[in-house]
Amino acid sequence: MGGNASSILKKIDQSGGSTDKEIDKLFDKLDKDRSGSLDGKEYQAFFDDATKYMLADLKKSGHDYDEPTISGWLKQWLDPNGDGKVTRAELKANLKAVLDAGE
Repeated sequence: MGGNASSILKKIDQSGGSTDKEIDKLFDKLDKDRSGSLDGKEYQAFFDDATKYMLADLKKSGHDYDEPTISGWLKQWLDPNGDGKVTRAELKANLKAVLDAGE
């Protein structure tokens, strides 16, 4: 996902208003094959980077979680049907709430 996606996650996390445009930007960056969902390598790269972002964010707040716990928690929230794919709608419905929970 890299630095640009991390900066987009940070913008979404720190936003007090609508985040739809930033989530669209993040999704478009990640959906390299333009299939309309993050799957396979896209899915894994997203969860790896989102997990690292959340771990750092939670650490700043004084929480001490391990990577498997955060990764599992993120997958429950961002891939609620457990199909191994994240659609744009799933990301829009859940990402801001997940990031806010880390504060």
